[in-house]
Amino acid sequence: MKVRDVMKLKVVSLPQNSNLGQVVQAFVRHQIDSLPVVDAAERVVGMIIMDDLVDIFLPRYYDLLRDYSALEDKGQLASLFDVSFIGSDKLQSNLILAADIMHTQVHWVSAEAPLLEAAALLQSQHFQRLPVVDRDRKLVGLVSDFEIILSLLHGGPLHHPVPA
Repeated sequence: MKVRDVMKLKVVSLPQNSNLGQVVQAFVRHQIDSLPVVDAAERVVGMIIMDDLVDIFLPRYYDLLRDYSALEDKGQLASLFDVSFIGSDKLQSNLILAADIMHTQVHWVSAEAPLLEAAALLQSQHFQRLPVVDRDRKLVGLVSDFEIILSLLHGGPLHHPVPA
C-alpha cells in the first residue's frame, strides 16, 4: 500500500509570511490541528501544530490542566483564556509570522512511498500529520497516523485510491 492510497488531498496551508492572526484564523475556520507552511513555490518549509498556538497564548495551559482543582472553578479557568487572548493585540499578531513559529525540521513523504515509511517518519518527528509532496517538494496532500493505522488494520485503503 502506498501513501497516495490513504492521503488527504484537501489540505489547508499558509505561506511562511502569514501573520499570527491568519494562522489562528486558519486553525479555527478549518478546525485543523496542524498546518503546513509553504514558500512562494508552494514547497513545504515547515509545520505549525496546535501545541505551538497553546504555547503562545496559554503557556501554562498544560500545567493548569494537571491541577484538577483549577478545572473545578470553570469561571476562573475561563477568565485565564480570556486574559490570554486579550493580551495579544492586533499589532503584535501582525508582527509574528508563520515562519517565526513553525517547526522547520519537518519530514515529508512522496505519494509513492510505502505506507510503513510514512509511519516511521511520523513516529520519528512526533507529529500526527505528515506532508505529502511531489518531485519538486510541492505540497500535494497530508497523511495522518490515524489514516495509516486504520488502513493497515483494514488491510487496504479506506477510500478509493487516488489515480497515479
